Amino acid sequence: MLMAKERAKNRKWTTLVAALSAALMTLDITVVNIALPKIAKDLLTNLAQLQWVINGYTLSFAALLLLAGALSDRMGRRAIFLCGNGLFVLASLGCALATSIDLLIIARVIQGAGGAMVLGTALALIASACEGEPAQVRTSSVGLFAAGGAVSAATGPLVGGVLIQWASWPWLFAINIPMGLLIIFFTLRHVDEKPLPAPRHPLDLAGAVFVTLSLFSLNYAALNYSSPSAPYVRQALLSGLATAVIFLIIERQRGERALLHLRLFRIPTFLGAIMISFAGRIFSFGLLPFLTLWLSGLLHYSAWHIGLILLSQSIAMVIAAGLSGPLSRVIPVRILLAIGMFIVASGLLISSHVHINSDWLAILPLLLMLGIGAGLTLPHLMDLAVSVVPAHQAGAASGTANTFFPLGTAVGIALFGLILSHVIQQELPLSLLSTSGISDPASTLQAINSAQFASLHSLPVLQLQAQQAWVDALNLLFRVAAVASVLAGLAALWLIRPASVQPEQAQESA
Repeated sequence: MLMAKERAKNRKWTTLVAALSAALMTLDITVVNIALPKIAKDLLTNLAQLQWVINGYTLSFAALLLLAGALSDRMGRRAIFLCGNGLFVLASLGCALATSIDLLIIARVIQGAGGAMVLGTALALIASACEGEPAQVRTSSVGLFAAGGAVSAATGPLVGGVLIQWASWPWLFAINIPMGLLIIFFTLRHVDEKPLPAPRHPLDLAGAVFVTLSLFSLNYAALNYSSPSAPYVRQALLSGLATAVIFLIIERQRGERALLHLRLFRIPTFLGAIMISFAGRIFSFGLLPFLTLWLSGLLHYSAWHIGLILLSQSIAMVIAAGLSGPLSRVIPVRILLAIGMFIVASGLLISSHVHINSDWLAILPLLLMLGIGAGLTLPHLMDLAVSVVPAHQAGAASGTANTFFPLGTAVGIALFGLILSHVIQQELPLSLLSTSGISDPASTLQAINSAQFASLHSLPVLQLQAQQAWVDALNLLFRVAAVASVLAGLAALWLIRPASVQPEQAQESA
């Protein structure tokens, strides 16, 4: 009885620190967007450098996730988790004290590395703490972990708006320090980990190098593909594809000694969880920047108001996540995942009729149904990805699953940015594009709201035409995202297998 109580206590603390870490690491992806104008003013920087304040974190985070997961399978998940939190705290201090844009970018890259070490191991820690427990217990723990990151992402603009309005941008990073130290304290005091078996093979260093280069290059290309001012985008895309091919060749040759066992992708449930995670990030995180642009650029809401609007998604997600576990006991998981994806598609289609005079209520169905869909699916996706692989590969599986989150975000931003740019360029006169300096969706909104635009184009019809082009593009984004979510729902029905089959598949693939 005493041992059972100790295991339950360890599981609860592990889930708590993992959820707090997920919230903290995800917060730094979204909260900084609100501060970019203040950072530009204080550090006297340009747009390209500001983009690196965002992308520096995202790129290092995405590129190192898989390596962090593989290292944790050898050095221990708790040790890598603690090192990642420590690195994140030190980098946050560097961000808060940065006196130049270059120092801030360097600190953000280091922050991303720390975030990769944390999120690349947190899920494996939960899986280890839940070993031997009923599947519902593990699903609930993973659901809390996923909810921590998702709620943090949705409330990031609100937190950023509050801090910018009543303090200054360095406080966005300073608040990470006490939170990170608290997580380290709780982990040292309350979180235990079973000793891992000795690794059967040395670390695949060649694979680690090539997968890191590939993920960095592909994420850089995707994040900047719609930005004409970003340098070397096509070179990065070609480099990412080439290093990805080399990585796959190396992994195929190394077999059991590989950093990533390609046989894992033969497990339908593992592949389905990865695909749905990737698609989910495309129409959630990938769509979020453009929703924020519309709310701020066309509707002129403040950062504080935008945060409050997006909070509706968080509330819906928390409620749905609480119901997801009980529902999974009476509804097969693959059916529940498909229902979640179809709910998201319905919300996107309902809100795909925005017009110039619409207010934020036009996207309320989208926000609520996106939250419900995320709440129903997220608790199960990460659990599925880890539960169907051998125990000694839980870290690698966790890193693989988490890697597709930022990759899906980057692809979503690139895809939607290209669609927006294409629609705007098709609907606006060439003379308007050239005289107003319009080159991307963000600059379109800046031009619409500028005094220069009014002086160059005194006729109101041209301003209305520019606004209509942006709204038409936004509606098209909603429809494209709806198609993606429907395909994700169909993939869930096709790929996710009953739980009784998964262990056999995992053994065969191992």
